[in-house]
Amino acid sequence: GHFRRYQLLVCYSIIFVLGNLVMALAPNFQVLFISRIVLGSVSGALLAVGVTYIPELLSPQQTSLAISVVYGAFSVAMVFVTSVGKFVADTLDWHVAMYGTLTFAVLICGALVASMPRAGQTDEPATFREQAGLLREPSIIKNSNAVDLVAMVVEGCNIIMQRMVEVIMTVAPYGVFCLISNILGGWIDARFGMKALLVTFVLQAAALLGLFAVGAAMPLALIFVFSLAMLMYLFSVSCITHFMDVARSRHPKSMVLASSVEPMAFNVGISFGTAVGGAVVSSIGIAYVGAVGAAFSLVAWALTLVTIKLARWERHRG
Repeated sequence: GHFRRYQLLVCYSIIFVLGNLVMALAPNFQVLFISRIVLGSVSGALLAVGVTYIPELLSPQQTSLAISVVYGAFSVAMVFVTSVGKFVADTLDWHVAMYGTLTFAVLICGALVASMPRAGQTDEPATFREQAGLLREPSIIKNSNAVDLVAMVVEGCNIIMQRMVEVIMTVAPYGVFCLISNILGGWIDARFGMKALLVTFVLQAAALLGLFAVGAAMPLALIFVFSLAMLMYLFSVSCITHFMDVARSRHPKSMVLASSVEPMAFNVGISFGTAVGGAVVSSIGIAYVGAVGAAFSLVAWALTLVTIKLARWERHRG
């Protein structure tokens, strides 16, 4: 909060590029691992700072769709580009995949630094105490918990997806469905807001239970996997806009923090989701990932309902 946003964008971009450079030149696994820690420490912050530009560059009517495009690219990269990188590493050399990543990092970070405004509404200095008030808002707490749970479901679905890729090349259409899911999430948020998630999570739980029921039977299993890809990112934009709306109305100095809550909660959820998904696969089998994910989806539904009620209470209070 003590630095201008553009200065942070430049700083994070430089660290991100240098981290990718070290990763590409890494002579052993230890150096590669350290470079990944450096990238992990800055990538979420870079995303959070970048998202805060969207409300200033576009009209309120366009904001939801723009955020959905950004996170759509993010989710496609997690599925599609990760698989492409693995293929390149397996067929050529892992250094080749890292050089490709470095090239993208230089081009995109250079474009960001060259095109983003030097000043804006979020550049007013703010102390940690002034920003931290956002994290005490009840609806922020409950909604971030819901994001944690949904991220766990997403990671569980990705475990199933990666296993299916070993049998049939589904990664390209899966990535397309994930992108559509994010774009659709922006459209839904612009028209219905967070209350639409009460339907989304029920459908998600149903699709996960359907996957559990059909097991490995093709093509039914593939139909449910693609259905999950369509559903799993519908929540993102509504959660992000809720965080930023709360910040804008009651904590105007914490906009960057507000945009970082969703990626922060999502990454926590992915970490736990990887652990839970791995434990399910290694203990009772991959077939039960769907059943466990459905339980998480229903808990996320309950937390979303609480979030909506708390948000109404906060509006009446404020």
